[in-house]
Amino acid sequence: MDILRFLHSGVRWLVLLVALVNLVYFALGWLQGRHYDRTARRLMSAFGGVISLQWLIGVIFLIVLGGQTGLGVRHYWEHLTVMTVAVFVANVPTILRRRKLNDKQRYLVNLGSVIAVIVLVVIGISLLPEAIRWRFFLPA
Repeated sequence: MDILRFLHSGVRWLVLLVALVNLVYFALGWLQGRHYDRTARRLMSAFGGVISLQWLIGVIFLIVLGGQTGLGVRHYWEHLTVMTVAVFVANVPTILRRRKLNDKQRYLVNLGSVIAVIVLVVIGISLLPEAIRWRFFLPA
């Protein structure tokens, strides 16, 4: 269980890094009117991928932890619900990929998605007890 706690605790920094890179890239692309390119698609896919990976590690961690502590803990379910919505929102640009949007609209959709996910993640983390909210766990 310690490895799951460590992974879930550590991957969040990868999520944050990818989110920040995406924020800058999509904001500049939108403001400068750049063409929506392969890099933008890859960055959005990477963002959806890392947030989905974090969610999957969290679900596995919840199952393992719930087996030991019981699954009736309210903040587990609140956190999972908000993070599930965040994963969906992170993947909206991929869902809309086939829609007829101009480059500026695509950058704006991606930018809005990343901002919404960051807000949802902060809300989801704030639902956790303060003792574990921002703590970094190391494997034993």
